[in-house]
Amino acid sequence: MAGDRINRNSFVPPYFQLAQILEQKILSGEFKPGDSLPSENDLGKEYNLSRMTVRKCLSILAERGLISAHPGRGTFVSRPALDRAVFTIEEYHKEISCRGMKPEARLVAVHVLKAPEEAREKLELKADDRVLYFCRLLFADDIPMAIERKYMRFKKGSPILENELQYKAFSEVISMHNEVLPVRSRMVMRPSLVEKEDALMLQVPPGSPVFHLEQYLYASDETVVGWGFFIFRGDRFPLVSEVRPLKGVE
Repeated sequence: MAGDRINRNSFVPPYFQLAQILEQKILSGEFKPGDSLPSENDLGKEYNLSRMTVRKCLSILAERGLISAHPGRGTFVSRPALDRAVFTIEEYHKEISCRGMKPEARLVAVHVLKAPEEAREKLELKADDRVLYFCRLLFADDIPMAIERKYMRFKKGSPILENELQYKAFSEVISMHNEVLPVRSRMVMRPSLVEKEDALMLQVPPGSPVFHLEQYLYASDETVVGWGFFIFRGDRFPLVSEVRPLKGVE
């Protein structure tokens, strides 16, 4: 199967492709909970990859809770932990559509500016480096649901089209303007209280509860290529977790 092979012409790094292949084998039940995975050497030979590349792939699967390594015994497919909660938030338009509502994004601001201190630290930029900043107000059925503020490295000479910033996902915007493919996203969520300016945009009283969702996007070399955050209304954006046993579990 073509999907079981590493595409050497792809922008997606080989270790990530292998992680996707093995993840699919686990989720489909080809590798069942408790099964031993092939050794690093065997996987390297099968997919023509270095041991270091295979090891990087396995660390991703371990982070996702799909496998666990036991020194001296090998690496095994994990049994699903049904007592833990896993919250998955899709790209906004898809997430809201799945909830049965009509999504909309309105561009509030877009600027090329000297990186603010926090953005400079997060993106590991120099003092005089500039960033592309944009802010979007996100709606569901014409009701303001969230504010999105994002910063990305600015490439001089790259055209900025406002319609792209209004409708495309953050990772797509980065790919178009920097010729860099984000391959990993990290999000950190914490509860917060909305400040006056944001409360006005969200049409809620100042001090109302919100979810503050911080996002980091990484290139294949682990460089942070994009950073920012969402502020979701706490009264209209419930989080739902559903954990299912993997296929093959008795």
